[in-house]
Amino acid sequence: MTPEVWDYIFHQTNSMPKTAIKKEALEKMRNEFTYWYPVNLRASGKDLVPNHLTYYLYNHTAIWPTLKEMWPTGIRANGHLLLNSEKMSKSTGNFLTLTDALDKYGADGMRLALANAGDSIEDANFETQVADSGVLRL
Repeated sequence: MTPEVWDYIFHQTNSMPKTAIKKEALEKMRNEFTYWYPVNLRASGKDLVPNHLTYYLYNHTAIWPTLKEMWPTGIRANGHLLLNSEKMSKSTGNFLTLTDALDKYGADGMRLALANAGDSIEDANFETQVADSGVLRL
């Protein structure tokens, strides 16, 4: 992986690099990269905004200073998930895996409880009573 190959694939330079890598392979790598980029939405936890997500923006603008179309177009910060108004924690036993929740409440019960949990930057609260009553209503 020479700098010229790197630039051809990721920086979208037009000149074909001098390399032993076949042209078809280079084109495939470049096409694969451009399929996933640019990133139109990055969703992450609110605790990562001051560091991780800030550097996410810095890195993209540093790598592609003149290709603004490669910069992220949106970031969505979300809160954490509480279980019955308490922080989920394996050490305290207040923990519910996705598999366990689906086994216990089914997809529809989960959808109802998650829709009720909230959708802002505030921590969402998954309430088992809402999931239980949703299953019974269905």
